[in-house]
Amino acid sequence: MYANVVVDRPIQRRPPPGADPQRGRSGAESLTYRLPEGLREEAAVGHLVQVPLRGSTALGVIVELMDEPPPSLSPDVEIRDVGNILDPLPVVTGAQIALARWIAYEYLAPLNRALRLTLPPGLEERTFITVCRSARQQPPDGLTAEEEEVLRLLQRRRGRVRQSALLNQIRADDPEGLLASLADRGLVDVQPSLVPPQPAPPRVQYVRVLADDETLEAEVPRLGHPSKQGDALLVIARRAGSPLTLSQVCELAGCTAATVQSLAEKGWVRLTRRRTVVSARAGAQPADAGSAPLQTKAMEALLARGGTAELRAFLRETGVGTNIITALEKKGLACRVQEEPLVLLALPPAQVLDRVVALRGGEKQRAVLGALRGRPGRVWVGGLYAETGADLPTLRSLAERGLVSLHAEEHDRPAPRQERPARLTAEQQRAWEAIAPKLSLRRPGEEPFVALLHGVTGSGKTEIYLRALEATLAAGRRAIVLVPEISLTPQTVQRFEARFPGRVAVLHSELSQGQRYAAWNRVRCGEADVVIGPRSALFAPVKRLGLVILDEAHDTSYKQDDPIPAPSYHARDAAIALGRIAGAAVVLGSATPDLVTYFRAGGGAGPGQRQAPYRLLELKQRVLPSRGNGPAGTAPLPPVRLVDLRQELRAGNRGIFSRALAEALRHTLEAGEQAILFLNRRGSATFVLCRDCGAVVRCPACDLPLAYHGPSPEDEPEVAARRPAVEGLVCHHCNRRQPPPRSCPSCGGRRIRYFGLGTERVEEAVRQAWPEARLLRWDSDTASGLDHARFLEAFAAGRADVLVGTQMITKGLDLPRVTLVGVVSADTALNLPDYRAAEQTFQLLTQVAGRAGRSHRGGQVIVQTYNPEHYAIQAAAQHDYRRFYQQETAYRRHLGYPPYSRLVALRYSDPDAHRCRVEAERMGGWLAAEIRRLGTAATLVGPAPCFYSRLSGHSRWQIVVRARDPVPLLRDLVLPLGWQVDVDPISLL
Repeated sequence: MYANVVVDRPIQRRPPPGADPQRGRSGAESLTYRLPEGLREEAAVGHLVQVPLRGSTALGVIVELMDEPPPSLSPDVEIRDVGNILDPLPVVTGAQIALARWIAYEYLAPLNRALRLTLPPGLEERTFITVCRSARQQPPDGLTAEEEEVLRLLQRRRGRVRQSALLNQIRADDPEGLLASLADRGLVDVQPSLVPPQPAPPRVQYVRVLADDETLEAEVPRLGHPSKQGDALLVIARRAGSPLTLSQVCELAGCTAATVQSLAEKGWVRLTRRRTVVSARAGAQPADAGSAPLQTKAMEALLARGGTAELRAFLRETGVGTNIITALEKKGLACRVQEEPLVLLALPPAQVLDRVVALRGGEKQRAVLGALRGRPGRVWVGGLYAETGADLPTLRSLAERGLVSLHAEEHDRPAPRQERPARLTAEQQRAWEAIAPKLSLRRPGEEPFVALLHGVTGSGKTEIYLRALEATLAAGRRAIVLVPEISLTPQTVQRFEARFPGRVAVLHSELSQGQRYAAWNRVRCGEADVVIGPRSALFAPVKRLGLVILDEAHDTSYKQDDPIPAPSYHARDAAIALGRIAGAAVVLGSATPDLVTYFRAGGGAGPGQRQAPYRLLELKQRVLPSRGNGPAGTAPLPPVRLVDLRQELRAGNRGIFSRALAEALRHTLEAGEQAILFLNRRGSATFVLCRDCGAVVRCPACDLPLAYHGPSPEDEPEVAARRPAVEGLVCHHCNRRQPPPRSCPSCGGRRIRYFGLGTERVEEAVRQAWPEARLLRWDSDTASGLDHARFLEAFAAGRADVLVGTQMITKGLDLPRVTLVGVVSADTALNLPDYRAAEQTFQLLTQVAGRAGRSHRGGQVIVQTYNPEHYAIQAAAQHDYRRFYQQETAYRRHLGYPPYSRLVALRYSDPDAHRCRVEAERMGGWLAAEIRRLGTAATLVGPAPCFYSRLSGHSRWQIVVRARDPVPLLRDLVLPLGWQVDVDPISLL
């Protein structure tokens, strides 16, 4: 018996003599191996096996079993044996193998790359090969010294040793070959091992304050690192009523005069002028001067001034010269003394503590203590980070002072209360009646039923999903539910778990490897009936699949837009392919479906697509929660007001908030309601510019402007004291960080200006305008992993009044207390040179507007823009998807962009800019010649530099192939190293 095995390594195949080097597949889809006698009964399609490959071993998956080797295999080829089966149960189902073949075919990817999507989590890290000495006691004669050394090593270890560790200890030119030789002669035993990771419950860190408020207040001046300037400023402030001399300050603060001078240069203290005084000796009288009338006159004037006077003023006022003072000194009647300067406080006393804390770098520690004051219980550190800009080292430093304690607790979410089905509105009922009959068993291979559930935000799409799941499970089948990002949609997950307690498995990358494997194994063993997760959950080993749901189906996270290492698949199309393979129905839900999906639902399959048309089901009314046992009510969508920022500028308003948004935010806070402020940019400033030469500070690896994170130079000191978790200049692509420049790196100029704004700047603007408001900033700088769920929990529980965030706050959040949504700038993506810029702007605005007015309180949306007349912004303001669709498709039809064509982007990157251009132009010339030769109705855009022309130290060029179906043109193309293929790209930047 023989097995075709897809191995986890690329298999290079040379093209036949005379063939076009650009044509022909780059590797075999699978390799053929013989199954040894002992494995023939056990082996099955989907088993994970260890096979020999190129003098080593590799992992592979059996994709086909045969009685005879394939006819295409040359009789001269030596067929080697499968080594071992690593897991008693298959790790991949037949449907998954078929899906991997479809992905490899449609997305021009190697099969092993596509199949890797289906493998259990952490497979490579859990699979290793062990070696031990065989049972044979005496080695034969004639062993080399190297072979004897290997056997001695194994003898000393007395058990199985990881092959990787052993190879590192073998001193030989070919350690793998040496070990293989010993194994062939039966002297060592080589065995693969697959060790499932042990799941550990997630742990959440909490902080608890240990000191009383009085102790905390006393500790504030000592927070942070030592600072002589801080010590001196405290001494000066405490003696402000009776000023100290410079030497007294230095003695008490343990500093030097230069330290005090630095404070004076900052304008925080003032040094009096060093002066010379003349003083009369105690008991001296004018007559003691004898017969010298000028000396007598000087003594009389000095005594009249109390015996002491400032020398320079005394000489000016009396008209005597310094020679007279010298004569009096010689007679012992007077003396000159040089007086030390006094150090005076120049700051308002209320600002001293802020300056001392800033000098010590203790701003974050102070902010933490302020936030913990009056909160004696445990406090979740994630919320504290968002509230104060602190981080774990900040909390640890406070713990070392004995002010707080840190501890971690296992985070096992309590089982949600079981939820009963809600009563459907008439509109929901019609949609459900259209879906329900299609959930019956369909034969694998038939075109699946695909429904686009287009419902406005808050229209009750989730209840339709739950009904469909309930019917699927009742029929003895299982389901997959995809959500854009699991950590950003905890409310959705909780509803599914509440409706189907104990039957849901959640798969996503934020879980530990052990937790992911445990959930994956539950699915494989049939212990979970519903799988929920991001796009990767589509590849879970679900048997008897009956339903696939894509919630927020428009979301760009469903597209694998980086072709390395995975194929550039789209989860929407892969889900439909899986539905065809498994005989399952597919439901796509969205308030803002992408144009391709809506086009297929409204007018049939797109160009080059074999999918059947989708069924369009619409929910046009927003559903409000029912009160008591009555039916759910409906409500209009919140009104949207567009504010023209050009008019605001003309009116003299140069602030972040328009007058309308500021007034609405004030009313919302006064009413005790909540607001969301949306800006799809992180940081404080989007770029830093020299006003002398115009140079912008850029990332040297990516050539992108570095964004500034931190307090604005124009901020008041108490605002600047609240430093963010990320500070300095940051590249938002490669995460390179560097301090902001003091002078221009190009011309040396010092007129550095910070332009643009991000969420940090919005947060500080709210703090300045409404200091009493409780703020939460939610972006990728403040939250990750489990933090997202905690942020949402904190805001939903009313522990913050204003939520400032980026696009993650647009993803399906249900926040009934939110009555105001403010879009700080609607133009961030509108003018990017990408054909989907308008579509993404419309989707973002519509989704974020949908967070307001989701209760009986109602709500409003205020959108600030410099382009209020743009059709995408106009349509979003009117909640009019159909209007946007019609205008955008007219634009796409004119230019020949999807949905009226398909695109394939070929991107090349190279550290050398010239070599990158030459290779791109060479490939472009070859493609143009190939299109002419085949007579294909395809066009090329480029070759040209990408919009982001340099990333991570590599120059980037791209060629876009546009046709009704460009994939067949490229199916057999062999791309040299450095090229990437992106089929149906969602961005051309």
